[in-house]
Amino acid sequence: MPTETNAAFEIDHKFDAARKRHYLNGDCTVLHCHHYATLYTQLAMDATDFDGVRCLMETSEDVFFDVLSRYYTQKKIESIEDKIAVAQQYWQASGMGLLKFTGVGKYEVMAEMEYSHIDEGWLKKWGAADKPVNLITAGFVAACAALVNGKPPRTFEAKETKSLARGDEISAFKAIHK
Repeated sequence: MPTETNAAFEIDHKFDAARKRHYLNGDCTVLHCHHYATLYTQLAMDATDFDGVRCLMETSEDVFFDVLSRYYTQKKIESIEDKIAVAQQYWQASGMGLLKFTGVGKYEVMAEMEYSHIDEGWLKKWGAADKPVNLITAGFVAACAALVNGKPPRTFEAKETKSLARGDEISAFKAIHK
């Protein structure tokens, strides 16, 4: 995958002091709150009666699919390389970590993080994990896989294959076309 691109994520950050809310390019956004993100990740993992893990991953996929899709349309971002570059920059700008897509194909998309705010928060709050904790990131990767391939949400299933919170050297994700 070519790594050079001219695409730059433009940040329009506004804070509504009355409502105490951040807006990133017009979208209400929680910026890098690993305390909050790790708590609702743990709650989703505990919610086995209604498959909370699936619900959180699909919610993440839907939200990021919509946010990035709107941004791509507004800024006329069309090439796969530019879409990936913007997605990586968006993830970093929102404070979630340093995500790098390492392989982008029609049926498989892979990404890695050397740093993850969720992993960092998880380790501080609960210590080492025994299963994947980057449910939000997996949803983001699934959304990106669909977007760069011109497909709707739920076209790809993303899984965390390595995790900083489990002691791996990176967190890694693989999205496979269903």
